[in-house]
Amino acid sequence: MLNPNVDWAAPFRTDKLLEIRSSGKKKLPGINAMSGIDKQPHSHSVKVGKLGIEGDWHDLTFHGGPDKAILGYCSTHYSDWRQSYPERADRFVPGGFGENFVTAHMNERNVCIGDIIQFGDSLQLQVSLPRQPCYKLNHRFSLKNFAPTTYKTSRTGWYYRVVREGTVSVGDEVLLVERKWPDWTIERVQEYLHRDTNNHEMNQKLAAIEALGDESRGMFKNRVAKALRKAEPKTEEVWRKFRVVKRTQETPRIISLQLDTEEVDNDLPKMLLGAHARLRLGNGLIRTYSIVSGDEGGVGIGNKFELGIALDENSRGGSKYIHETVKTGDTIEVGRITTDVKHGMMSSNHVYVVGGIGITAFMAVMMKVHQINYSLELHYAVRTAEEAAFLDRMEPFRNRVTIYDKSKGERMDISKIVETLPWNSKLYVCGPPRMMEAAKAAVEANGLPHDEVHYEAFTADVSGDPFEAVVANKQDKKIKVGGDESLLEALRREFPDVASSCEVGNCGTCKITLKQGKVDHRGSALDPEELKGHMLSCVSRDPVKLLYGNTSQPPFENTEALSIAAEMAPIDSGNEHFVVLPIEMPPCPSFPEAAIHEVRIRRNAPKIATASDSRSLFLKNIPADSTEQHFRALFAQLVGAGRFEGIKFEDESGISHSYDPAQAAKINTIAKKRKRDDLETEEQEKEKQAIRLPEIWTRRVLRSSSTAVVLLADDKSVQLVLRAIAKANKTKKYPTWEDEPLKGVPPLGVPWISSHLRDSRVDKVDARRSVHAFFDAFNRKEKEAAELAKRLRNEPDEDGFVTVTRGGRTAPASKYEAEEAKRRMVEKDTKKKSQMKDFYRFQLRARRKEDQAALVKRFQQDRDKVNAMKERRGKFRPEA
Repeated sequence: MLNPNVDWAAPFRTDKLLEIRSSGKKKLPGINAMSGIDKQPHSHSVKVGKLGIEGDWHDLTFHGGPDKAILGYCSTHYSDWRQSYPERADRFVPGGFGENFVTAHMNERNVCIGDIIQFGDSLQLQVSLPRQPCYKLNHRFSLKNFAPTTYKTSRTGWYYRVVREGTVSVGDEVLLVERKWPDWTIERVQEYLHRDTNNHEMNQKLAAIEALGDESRGMFKNRVAKALRKAEPKTEEVWRKFRVVKRTQETPRIISLQLDTEEVDNDLPKMLLGAHARLRLGNGLIRTYSIVSGDEGGVGIGNKFELGIALDENSRGGSKYIHETVKTGDTIEVGRITTDVKHGMMSSNHVYVVGGIGITAFMAVMMKVHQINYSLELHYAVRTAEEAAFLDRMEPFRNRVTIYDKSKGERMDISKIVETLPWNSKLYVCGPPRMMEAAKAAVEANGLPHDEVHYEAFTADVSGDPFEAVVANKQDKKIKVGGDESLLEALRREFPDVASSCEVGNCGTCKITLKQGKVDHRGSALDPEELKGHMLSCVSRDPVKLLYGNTSQPPFENTEALSIAAEMAPIDSGNEHFVVLPIEMPPCPSFPEAAIHEVRIRRNAPKIATASDSRSLFLKNIPADSTEQHFRALFAQLVGAGRFEGIKFEDESGISHSYDPAQAAKINTIAKKRKRDDLETEEQEKEKQAIRLPEIWTRRVLRSSSTAVVLLADDKSVQLVLRAIAKANKTKKYPTWEDEPLKGVPPLGVPWISSHLRDSRVDKVDARRSVHAFFDAFNRKEKEAAELAKRLRNEPDEDGFVTVTRGGRTAPASKYEAEEAKRRMVEKDTKKKSQMKDFYRFQLRARRKEDQAALVKRFQQDRDKVNAMKERRGKFRPEA
């Protein structure tokens, strides 16, 4: 939400360069990916070339190059971000978005594409592109789907290309030299790039702007071309002839076929991840098979690609025909090439669970994911080791692959994989029916949202009772569907142009609109909202009345959805509408019997709206001993781990500041109303210097009927929580108030105070040892520096010798050169010594980390014990 007190569209002629930042190649914490987003400030002048600041590293997958040489960002945005996401306020500081140049007045609403801007005396840049943030921005701020929020609100920053190389320093004047496209601000370009994407007129205008970088201009050109193709009359499916140029026996059951077209077609898709092609075989059958690679083993498609085909034990003629008949040199007809794999571009981790031939569905996807530096994991189940296909292509990411060999008794635990998914992950599953069902059960048990998992099926059960369907927009034509055929097959008897692709419920090409009836939904292509008014004609069954083709008719009324809504009827409490969440409270020393505590919950609707209201809940009457760990465990029981992001208790800010000296220092500083730069510098310094007390010191008892606001990952998470509460009330199975997350933390009272006093003292022996080691290293470095200075001056050592290097004795260094060399060494040593500063605090933090690791280990051991008991007893119930 933009600050209404700032005139963002106010034109600018000059500005000031507040910061210059760059970074080397660094590993992103928590995932297996490299990044240059953690840029550090420069205090001296830097040289800027055609590819940006010298020494600044770019991940060339998404960033860098002439059109993305320099990233600019408006520092005024950070205060708005801090208000929208107070739980991440410490991360919203200049440099947070990975920008190179920081300015205060220039922003997306007064900077235009093509602007030529001068920095200092020599450097000239041209605005080339709006920044399109990738998933790493989500990971940097630990906020799911944060990157889309930045471009939806046009607070992304913008890129420059270098017109004239030069040097630049902090404090240099920024001057607008030329503006050729005054109508196209960054914000207006993003309007049609991300929000109003189907405006053909604007797409044409933007595609004609020469100064717009290829990344965005190419997107607008593709949209224009797509719109022109869409306007052309539709034709029947075109079948092109491809020649088998190579056949390879990958495993005893899997072959790969490399196909090359005999009729070059430039309209074939060049890049489709997870694509599959429809083949018309010599025996008249039409089958769909996965594309595992494109031209020369790459992930593109074009006019050459490679298929992976497994011999199905129950083959009805497709795979059996190919394995027994097709050989090198044969011709195969190829029809529609489509994809149904929904790649999670905003996910930090990509986890693939496959069995047998399922590897072909994701092979090209994984190669591309690794190529563009995403973090990935592959869990691959096979009958025997010799049936593991395409292992040579996995070599670049072999350390991220786990193979489960059934012949050796190795079993893939899908439930554990789902339970331990890293934050902001997307799950992809493809395998035999039992694996798919196990994955769906694990996903449902852990509350993963629909858009964070993708299922890819190779077979589908289309059988069932015969039924009759009425096609409403075809003169109420009645279609009879047999027990062993699909609705799609029945429709094609009457309407041959019905579109389809995978025909196993993956892609959604055959989706039709429902007008009336209850459906046996099958397949995985439709999300929960689409299921209310659509069905997949290739696998789903039992509709009464449907609309075939592209139609705008409203869907039928879903009685099941209405019943769910009735179960969630809120409690009316004055003008507020709450639902009641009963919580089972375990016995405690003060009350040795189990009890039920009722928390009232509703959507958060504060008087002053914020950007995070849609994904937050307001809680009333929370337990007095509440902590963030308690609620994290509670919401994990309701909707699974990964959806709870944080909680803010009533009056939390004032109370926590009174306990935390670092926070109290911040409040005092803010009261002084100093300039922005001075304020941010002082805050950062005081944050570094403050010695934080142990976490247990800030634990406190809340007053009766306290309130809190819970922040969840997204709006879907809110809906899932409310549905889980309704289900808990209906089944009378309530979540438990768990103290397990707080193991190791003493209860409130004397043990708490005693533990704090013990943890806040430094061990004398360790402190003395650290001090001695520090000064030993200091003295050794001082001696080495003195010896180096003597060698540079060609002075004899203690034995009267002068050290010379190969090439003869050089002329004696001047006193200035020797002193300069010594100064550089001292500066280098000073930098290392600064890392040893406040080692008392470091020692305390290290001890706390060890304690935390021990707690996690104990928690994992206890969880393994519980799982073992569940397996032995069938259903585990804790003792009362």
